[in-house]
Amino acid sequence: MRKILILILGLFTITAFGQKSEKVELNWKINSGDTLSYQTVMTEIDTSTVKFNFGGLFDALSDSAENTDKAQKLFKEFNKSFNNIDFVTHLTNKKNGIIDIVMQTRPKENVEDVKTDTLNEKMAEMMKMMQSMSQGVMLRGSVYETGGIHSFWVKSNQKNLIAIFFELPQNPVKVGDSWELEINLIANDQNFECDSAYKVNKVTLTDLKSKNNETIAVLKYEIVEFVDGTFHSPSFMGKGGPTKTMMKFNYQAVAEFSIDKGCWVSYDGIMSLEASGIMTSNIKKKFSLIKE
Repeated sequence: MRKILILILGLFTITAFGQKSEKVELNWKINSGDTLSYQTVMTEIDTSTVKFNFGGLFDALSDSAENTDKAQKLFKEFNKSFNNIDFVTHLTNKKNGIIDIVMQTRPKENVEDVKTDTLNEKMAEMMKMMQSMSQGVMLRGSVYETGGIHSFWVKSNQKNLIAIFFELPQNPVKVGDSWELEINLIANDQNFECDSAYKVNKVTLTDLKSKNNETIAVLKYEIVEFVDGTFHSPSFMGKGGPTKTMMKFNYQAVAEFSIDKGCWVSYDGIMSLEASGIMTSNIKKKFSLIKE
């Protein structure tokens, strides 16, 4: 009996090792004309502060320095409004091996209107206009069934979201393999002089497991972008002068992908932004996909 148990255990070990060492393909599997929908969560998870160094910019736009406080108040109220909106993302098979992606807003239920009693009438009107602008489709793009980004023409911030949520490895991978995303979180112009920088762009297949008779790929995301240098204020911003500036994005996520069904089973990540200088910021946001 003992020899039989050892033999069974040995066969199980060999099978498990074989599964871990074999290469698998992570492809989207959506039938032609069908749509896969995910509730898409992108919300702050702690008390965050954002204070822009408006400096001479508002002085150049208006004689009143009070515009800075008004703008910050507006942004604060607008962020509250924005956090009261859920997103839903629809993935549709458009044939020819292309998956169409549309992310749109969906107001949360039982949420009170944003209070505007602290704003004057003009600010309240602007607030309503900005709220209306935040409704509807927020992102349009596409990926190939095989995982690569198809919509090369979209803006960088939209491509970043597509990459984070929906880009898959374009080649077969095995446990331990890593690949990069088509992502660029930091983008500065000619006014920024960089002194030091580093970047980590890595997604790793950490495990293959069986769950409900499906083969599940477990992925770990590690995205870090850091720059440190000097921001030289352009002439129209007044006498701001050079400003030491630092910015760091850090994105960590763990996700499970069904190889058999070709879709996310779970996806949860946290993105943090630390910045100082031209912009002071300490933000953490939760990123999640929940299948509907």
